[in-house]
This record gives sequence, C-alpha cells and structure tokens, in this order.
Amino acid sequence: MTVTSASTRKTDGELIRLPIPPLTEERRKDMVKLAKKVGEECKVAIRKCRHDALDLASSVDAEGGASADDVDRAKKKVEELVAEGIRIVDTIIGNKEKDILEV
Repeated sequence: MTVTSASTRKTDGELIRLPIPPLTEERRKDMVKLAKKVGEECKVAIRKCRHDALDLASSVDAEGGASADDVDRAKKKVEELVAEGIRIVDTIIGNKEKDILEV
C-alpha cells in the first residue's frame, strides 16, 4: 500500500480519511483467496481443539473419572460443537466472499 501525500488526507474531528481507489478484480480475487485461507486455518484450529477434547475425554474414561455413558455423551457434544463451529466459519467466509466480490 502506498502512502498518500498530506494534501490528499482529510481530518474530520478524530477521524483521518484516506481516499482509497476501488479494488481491481484481480485484487478482489486475491482477497477472496486470503479469506478462504484464514477460514481454513480457523477450521484446522477447531479440529485441533476437537482432538484435544476427545483425548481428554478418553483419559477421563481410562482413569475411571466418569462413566462410559458420560464420556460418550461428552464426545458426541464435542462433535456437535465442532460441526457447528465449522458451519459458522463456512457461513462467515461465504458471506465475506460475496462482500468482497460485490462491485
């Protein structure tokens, strides 16, 4: 990004307004790719948390800290939360893609 000269900057009270030219189609596509990459990183983080939670549930089960039914319920709840989280990430990324590509 280039820095604009002081003559193109405008101050409005506590705000500084910088004129930014409209995005090109190529730059929009690059931004969509970046948004998808960040979304995928979020999904990977969610799956890592699932792995950690399932490991914790398994260790509680092995130590006898909870009944097998409680552990199974916990594992199902973890899977539900992971699916919901991934669905939310997909929705956010889909909406952001539409926003970015909108001219």
